[in-house]
Amino acid sequence: MWKTIKEKFSLKRTKYQLYASAIVTIFLFFIVSAFVFPDYTSVKNSSVGTSLDLSNRQVTLIDDVYYEDKNMVEINFYATIPDAATAKNLTVEVTDSSNSKKKLPVTTEKINETFYVVFVESLPQKWKSIKVLVTEEGASSTDKDMIEPFYVANEKVPHEDTFKAKSVTYYEAKQINIFINQSEKTLAKNKKEIKKLKESNVKILEVNRGIQANLSYQTEEQKQEMKSEIQANEQKIVTQKENIEKLEKENNELDLAIEKAKKQKDLLEWL
Repeated sequence: MWKTIKEKFSLKRTKYQLYASAIVTIFLFFIVSAFVFPDYTSVKNSSVGTSLDLSNRQVTLIDDVYYEDKNMVEINFYATIPDAATAKNLTVEVTDSSNSKKKLPVTTEKINETFYVVFVESLPQKWKSIKVLVTEEGASSTDKDMIEPFYVANEKVPHEDTFKAKSVTYYEAKQINIFINQSEKTLAKNKKEIKKLKESNVKILEVNRGIQANLSYQTEEQKQEMKSEIQANEQKIVTQKENIEKLEKENNELDLAIEKAKKQKDLLEWL
C-alpha cells in the first residue's frame, strides 16, 4: 500500500518536472528569439508611391532596393516643380531609425530636375529601418523638423544579391516608363468613368421618357413637379456630356504623350 502511494507520488512529481521543464524551455526560446531574430512588428516603412509635400514641390518615393553585397540601399525619388523660378535642389539626410543622431553616408545623384537617385551606404549590422529626410536646399532646422521623413524597412524593401552600376540614360528611361505606366492607369480610369457617365445618361433618358408618358393625366401641381424633374435630369445629362468630352480630350492627349514617351524611351535604351 505504502509502496503504491509512493509510486503515485513519484509519478506526479515527474509530470510536474516535465511541465516545469517545458515552460522554462518555451520561456528561454522567446528570450533567445528576441536577441537572435529582429522584431519588425513596429518598424516603419514607406510604401512605393508615398508622397510628401515640401515648401515648393511634392516628392514621391518611386522605387527602393537593398543590395546585399554592398550593404547599400538605393532609393529613387520624383519631385514636381510647380514654379521653376523658386525650384531648389533636393538634399537628403539618412539616419538609422534606432539612432537618429548618427547620420549614414549618402550619395545623391540628380538625374534631372525631377528625378533623384539616392544611395545609402555603411548600414548598421542587422539594421531594421532607416529614416530618410528629404528637404530643399538651404532648409533651416525648423523647416526640417516640420517635414515628415520617408522610412525604408529591411524586412519590406526588395533585396538583390549584387549591385550593378547604371547609366544616366537607364534612369531617364526608368522615369519615362513610370510616366507611361501612370498615364495608362489614368487612361483606364478615364475610360471607366466615361462608360459610367454614358450609361447614366441612357438611364436618365429612360426615366424622363417614363415621366413624360405619365404627364398628361396628372394634376397641374404634379405636372409642374414632374416637368421640373425632367428639366433637372436634362441638365444633368448636359453636365455629364461635358465631363465625357473633357475626359475624352484628356485621353487623346495622353495617347499622344504615351506614344512620344515610348519613342523617347526606345531611343534612350538604344544609346
